[in-house]
Amino acid sequence: MVQIIIRHVSGARATEVDVVPMGEHRELIFGRARSAAVRFHPQQDPLVGRFHARVVPMDLAPGGFMISDLGSRNGTYLNGQRIGEPVTIQHGDRVRFGKEGPEVEFQVAGMVEFRGVEDGVS
Repeated sequence: MVQIIIRHVSGARATEVDVVPMGEHRELIFGRARSAAVRFHPQQDPLVGRFHARVVPMDLAPGGFMISDLGSRNGTYLNGQRIGEPVTIQHGDRVRFGKEGPEVEFQVAGMVEFRGVEDGVS
């Protein structure tokens, strides 16, 4: 099973790690809302919106993912570049929520197993 690993690089949760099995989630929401899969501190990370950004699997590229900003006031930055439309996100990419907001590193675990199932190999 593919797991998304979010390593918090800066912000109130710096040094913490979230592990989310993608089999249980069709999308991964980042934000301050209680329902967000990757949740930021509601008072200490004010540049993060309640529903700031999301990551979804790419239907046409098994094992690939797209990230999009959900209309946040402060923007979403992928590897230092503000994104305006959905873009591909890869293992090791960095996402910042707001120009000076918290930053996370996006990691993917279990890709070999995921691709093996898709290719008909067990």
